[in-house]
Amino acid sequence: MQTENKPNETERQASDLARTLLILSNYDWLKAEAEAVGVEIIPVKGIDLLQTVYAEHLDRFVRDIDLLCAGEEACRRLVERLCQEDYRLEFPFSLRHEVLAAKQKVSLLSCSMTKVNVDIHIAFVTKKFFVRTIGTFNADALQRCHDSHMETTDRWLFLAQHAAFHLFSDDKWIRDLMVLLQPMTATQQDALVAKATGYGFRRVAAAALYHVGKGLPGQARQLLRGLKPTASERRFLAFIRHFDRPISRRPLDRLIAAFWEFVFIDSRKKRFAAWLRLMFPDKGTLANIYKVKSPLAILLFYPLNILISGLTSVVFWSIYASMTTFSRRKP
Repeated sequence: MQTENKPNETERQASDLARTLLILSNYDWLKAEAEAVGVEIIPVKGIDLLQTVYAEHLDRFVRDIDLLCAGEEACRRLVERLCQEDYRLEFPFSLRHEVLAAKQKVSLLSCSMTKVNVDIHIAFVTKKFFVRTIGTFNADALQRCHDSHMETTDRWLFLAQHAAFHLFSDDKWIRDLMVLLQPMTATQQDALVAKATGYGFRRVAAAALYHVGKGLPGQARQLLRGLKPTASERRFLAFIRHFDRPISRRPLDRLIAAFWEFVFIDSRKKRFAAWLRLMFPDKGTLANIYKVKSPLAILLFYPLNILISGLTSVVFWSIYASMTTFSRRKP
């Protein structure tokens, strides 16, 4: 009887390091390709962290490369260049204007064993969390970039919203936030609180600090006090604690995942506006949700989307209200 040969810890670490070196090599090649077509790129997420906070030990596993280039036109030039090399579009319709305007990202799949997949973004933050302040944050964060990297507090808030959007489902994102927070000065922490309030990141920051507090309780509590959570935000944190576990495929968990991002929006009016856009999305958003491209199919999905979104909204907000009303936990 044969037994499966599982890699030991040393072999796994060697494999991760090889992957990291491949990622860094790919990034250097991508930067040269971008420069060849006159596009300036900014590394974000894992590749950015590898080049900054994890540069000494390279112990941050990265699956693919995320890049930002300013503007739709620059994105199209870079995509066209890469598709002439070793890449292809994951979704052929993703370069349609209405789809790119809604998604603000193009995903490229590698056609080579020596290349990794690439996501090209045209904005740092694209989620519904920051519907009214998203443009301001993206413009200001781009302005504050230094040597093609985000400023520290901007990076923390950006990574916090990314982790929140994915329900804090990967421990590496919590580690990233801890590693970034630990060396922050008092001035930087004050700036973090001010930006969280000014850009509408308060709920995202509070949820991230709740998770970070398991490893850095002192700093997390201090920053939470600095945020001065309102009664509504304390109820929101009670809801977050209820789902402090991996999201499974159970119906309730899948429902929570579908509406998760709406509860992170700071303003009640903005949450309602975001919900309306879910109920009555534009063509680009609808195409992204259901991965359809035919104009007729998109038309047929409108009534179906209203039915699905309406029914799940009733269930979700009933669950949210019951959890936040009857919870006796305090932040």
